[in-house]
Parts: sequence; C-alpha cells; structure tokens
Amino acid sequence: MADQKEKRRSVVEDVPIPKHLLSTAKFNSPWEQIKWEKSLPQNNRVQRTLSTTLNRREKGGLSRSSSLSALRISRPPRTSRPLTNPPALHEWEENLRSPNSLRPSNSDSEDEPITPVKQVAFSPTQLSRISSRTEHSRRSSMHEVYEKAKLRGVALQRKYWVRLLFEWGLYLFLVLFVYFVLIGMPLWKGAVWWLYWVVRNKFVIKGGFAITIGLAALYAFLPLLILFDKDPPLKEAAENQDPEKNLSNAQSTALLIPCYKSANLIGPTLEAALKIFPPENIFVIANGNSEKPLDNTEEVCQPYGVNHLWVPVGSKIVAQFAGCYAASEFENVLLIDDDCALPPNFPIVSDKLKGKVKCIGYTIKSVGPNSSKGTYCQQAQDLEYKMSGLQRAFFGKLGSATFPHGAISIWKTEFLKQTFHEHPGFSVSEDWFFGDSCRRLGGRITMCSAVFVETETPASVFFSGSGSRGGFGEMTIFQQRFKRWNFFFVIGMYYDLKYILTSWKLGWWEIGAKICVFQEVYETLIYLLAPFVLPISFVVRPEFCGILLGATVGMYIVNVIIFNEIHLRLKNERISWIILLFYYTFYKIALTVINVISCYWSLYKYARYFAKRHPKVIEDEQAIEVILSLEKDVGASQSTTFLVEVDESAPPSDPTHTHANTALKRLTLTKVQMDPAQRWSTFGQLESNPQSLNRRSWL
Repeated sequence: MADQKEKRRSVVEDVPIPKHLLSTAKFNSPWEQIKWEKSLPQNNRVQRTLSTTLNRREKGGLSRSSSLSALRISRPPRTSRPLTNPPALHEWEENLRSPNSLRPSNSDSEDEPITPVKQVAFSPTQLSRISSRTEHSRRSSMHEVYEKAKLRGVALQRKYWVRLLFEWGLYLFLVLFVYFVLIGMPLWKGAVWWLYWVVRNKFVIKGGFAITIGLAALYAFLPLLILFDKDPPLKEAAENQDPEKNLSNAQSTALLIPCYKSANLIGPTLEAALKIFPPENIFVIANGNSEKPLDNTEEVCQPYGVNHLWVPVGSKIVAQFAGCYAASEFENVLLIDDDCALPPNFPIVSDKLKGKVKCIGYTIKSVGPNSSKGTYCQQAQDLEYKMSGLQRAFFGKLGSATFPHGAISIWKTEFLKQTFHEHPGFSVSEDWFFGDSCRRLGGRITMCSAVFVETETPASVFFSGSGSRGGFGEMTIFQQRFKRWNFFFVIGMYYDLKYILTSWKLGWWEIGAKICVFQEVYETLIYLLAPFVLPISFVVRPEFCGILLGATVGMYIVNVIIFNEIHLRLKNERISWIILLFYYTFYKIALTVINVISCYWSLYKYARYFAKRHPKVIEDEQAIEVILSLEKDVGASQSTTFLVEVDESAPPSDPTHTHANTALKRLTLTKVQMDPAQRWSTFGQLESNPQSLNRRSWL
C-alpha cells in the first residue's frame, strides 16, 4: 500500500501535463481559473506534489493548518510556534495565501480528470490531526478571551447608586464650575470678566485674529497643493490591461457590509458590489437588539448569493467585529456602509497596503435617491465631502490622516483585528476611534482619491421631508451631527493630546500625522471658546471684528472656488455656482453653530454616558460570544442558532442609553444559497459557468 502511494505521488510529480489537458479541470469561478493558470510553470508541468511537504511538516514542526471542512483551503493562521521550513515549503505557503488558490476534491479516484486540487497529497488522518490541533488551539485561545471578558464585565459593572452618584456628581461639578469659575460674583469677578479685561486692555486683538486666521488659512489652502488621483480606466479597459491583478485583488479581499434595517437599501449596494467582487467574498452583517431579524434583509440578499449574518447585538462595531472574523481567511477586508454604491471602475488598492500603511480610505460623494444630485443640502454636503477627501489625501501623504471615512475603507485583516483590541468600544464615532487606534499601533492611514464612492446623505439641515434613508440614516444634518458625529468632539481632545505626546511608532511619519491631529484639537478649542471670544470681541471693537469675520468668510469662499474650478473640474465633478455662492456659505455657518452647541451638549450628556463603564470590544462578553458562535458554525450547511445574552433596550443610536435590561437572543448564521432559477439571469455577466455559483464558502 505504501509503495502504491509512493508510486502515485511520483507519477504526479514527474509526468508533464500539457495545458490543453487542463480543459477537463473544473473551476468554480473565472477568478479561480485565472489564478491557477498564472501559477503554472513555464514548462507546462504541474507543480510538484506536496507529499514531501507533508513529511517536512511532520519533522519541521509547521504549525499551520489547511482545512478541507471548508470548501477552499484558506490562508494558514499565524501561531506563536517558530517556522523552520525549507525554501520549497515557503513557496507552497505563498501559493496558499490566496483564498481560492487550491480547492479540495470530492473523490480520490485516479480515473477522474486531473484537476489542480489533485496535487494536495494530504492523507485524511494527518490532515485531520493537524487541522483539529490548530482549531482546538484557536478555540481555546478565544475561550480564554471569553472568560477574561466575563471577569472584566463584572469588574466594570457599577451599582445603580454608584452610577446615579457619578451622573449627578458631574452635573453638580458643571454647575459649580459655571458659577465659581466663569461667573465668580460676588466672590470674585470671574473668568469671563477677566477675559474681557485682557482683550480690552492687554491683548493685541489684531495679532490674535491674525494668528487665528493664519492657522485656519494654512489648514484650508495647503491641501490645494495636491490633486486628486487620476481616474482609473473603465472596467472593460482595466480588464483588458491587467485582468490578473484586478481579479487577484478582488479575490483576496472580503467586502463587509454592516447594516441595520437595510432591506430597502441593500439591493442596489449588492448589485454594484457584485460587479467588483465574487459573491462568496461579500458578507452582509445585519444587527439589532432583537431575537429575530428586524426586517427581511436576508430574503433580499438571497437572490444575490452572498453571505448573510444576523447578530442580535445592536452595534455597528460588533457587526464589524463579527464580520472581520467571519472573513478571517481573506488577507484584506473592505468595510462599506449599506448605502455605498461602488462604481464599476472601483480600484481595490490592497496592493498599497504595505509597510506602515495599514488602512486606506476612499473619497466619497453625497448623492440623493437613485444616485441623483439631490437637494441643495445634499449638493452642499457633496462639496464638503470632496474637500474633506482632498484634505485627508494631503495629510495621508504628509504622514497619516486622522481616520478614514466611516463609509468606506480597506484594511489588512490581521491588523484590523489588532485595532479591535485597542478600540475603546464606543458605539458612537467608532470610525474616529479606529483611526486613533490605528495610529497608536503604528499604522498609517492614507487615501485613494481616484474615485468618489456614492453615499446617500440627509436631505435637509433642520427639518426632514420624505426620503429613502433607512437604518441609522438620519434624515437631517442636525440629527446626524448633533447627536452622533460631534458627540466625542470634547473627549476626543484627550485622545488626540495623548497621541501627540506619547505615540512615536510611525517614525518620521509622526511629524505629519501629529500636525493633522493637532488640527482637530485646534478646531475643538475654537468651538469651545467661540461663545466667549466672539461676543467680547464685538463689544470691544465691533467694526474691526466684523471686518475680520467678513474676511474669514471671504477666504473660505475663495478656497472653495479654487477647489471647484481646478480640482473638481479635472475630475468632472464640479458643483453649480448657485450652490457654491448662495447656499454653501449659509450651510457652513449653520454647521458651525451646530458644532458649537453640540460640544456643550455633549459635556452635559457625558455625565450619563460615562456613568456606565464601557468595555473594549475584545472585553465585551456579547461580542466574544458572537465570535465563539462563528467558530461553532464552521462546516454547517445552512444556518445555526445560538443563544446570546444581549440588551433588550433601544437601538444604540442614542449614545446616552445605559442598556440596563438583558435577555437571551438568538444569533443566526446563514450561508445564503442562490435560487437556481435566478442564478444565471442574475450573474450572467459575472460568471462564465452557471454551476460555479453552487459553492458558498464561509470559513
């Protein structure tokens, strides 16, 4: 028996196989076929068998596994065990880094046509032993994290009277600060009066405003020194130039779409995504504080043949956490919102994730329903988003952007997992804290500005009308920014100053990164001081103050005109003059007022929010339960349900909610199978073989 096995291996190893015989091979997708043909040697021989590799695995102590329980051989996970492999084995490992580079066979019969997966010479016993050992180690490690999370959860719990004392203690502190520090009467004249006295008698107001306007002009005009990246070629032209690179980048990248009540939005998002990614790479992670899904998102996803995951924990960051582990076999992950429509020529810039660059954001644009220009408010947001994209691109080249847009960004999978360990776990402004964690871990954040990714935005500033936004999509700018985006403006200064003073992992890139981070501190200080400095300035020198404010507004108008007529003209994305001159100025003034008031509103709301201690994601018992449930689901054919203890409270759109009540909910893991009747009609433009959509690999 041993001689027959050895003979069989030598035949596979030595016999040349012409390429035309590979026509009998079965491939599950065009991505798979191109990858296999590219891996063939120049002499048309199939690469040597892995039988010797297996022996070296036994002797050399290679602590990596390839599991045939999944429908593809995944990228081997990292372990703490040292590698002592010969060069040939390293070459084989590089071939395994692509998720679909090798496929298992359904039979070992020698009479079947030779396919690429016939070169895997693992015996079932050996493979089972290796796979089970690594799987057991991984599960044991996650169970240890789970036990620590439970202990940490107990340690973080505060009794009700302690939370009440903390909350009202902060209220009392704020009242005492306003009276004894700002007002001061009759004990002393107070800080506000002394500020007035300094401005009137000692402070050189011209110099003060010059410094303020000078810094504002520096941050406003310096980004205009660069241009957006050139437009990528159209999809057809790009495929004709380098199909292997395009398909390879898509094949090694998972698309994660966290969503909440997104049944009316997810369809167009998936249609656009399937022009870029194969369906098995797409993961829709629906979430909400409910035992059952809140809408029919899963039914909407089913015709598209993508993976669907229901997480009964109402938190976007927990959904991203679960999706990251569900797609752990992929080298990179692309995070997008449920209303982001990827353009047909969308560039997957995963090849630029090298060195210190661990995250790349994309520039975005604001649109109305059905990709229309939308209302004046949405067009003004369009200009704002594009200017923000250029600023982030500039600081990304200088050192690092503060954070990528929450709507879309691409990450190294393993590094993103590390950021979850550093992320404080706040369900509000989670994208900002991703950027902070990334920089503190030594990762740069750069931008891809070749395309503008569409995202639907609120249709008005203060009063909402009819609209199509779903989930957490607020209908007004005020609701969006006052209640969520600006909530951590003030507390964010602590994290920014901590980063500026203590973090030095980016080397020389830290200089540019810290300049970018300081801009956030500077803007927040302006918002906090504006209610005091502006009234005092108008009282002391009203004409001069009015002239300087007018000059400041004029400076920003000149800035947007240059940006619109040069940068956006080159991208064929110009904004109309009506929006630019008559609407955008008043729009920015309204936003400034919202930002100022929201800073003080958040100071008041911090008392209730921080009365409850918030664990990191990796310390959250519910989040770890989700990951453990994902591990249990490996190999399941359709769906599995597990009990998870979660909050029975309002959705997490309210950052001040305390989540007091808990109950058992069900975590449903569903591998969506495409309806055979709709298979070819839906993906005829994507798949050359309609049978290729029968496979839905998960882990």
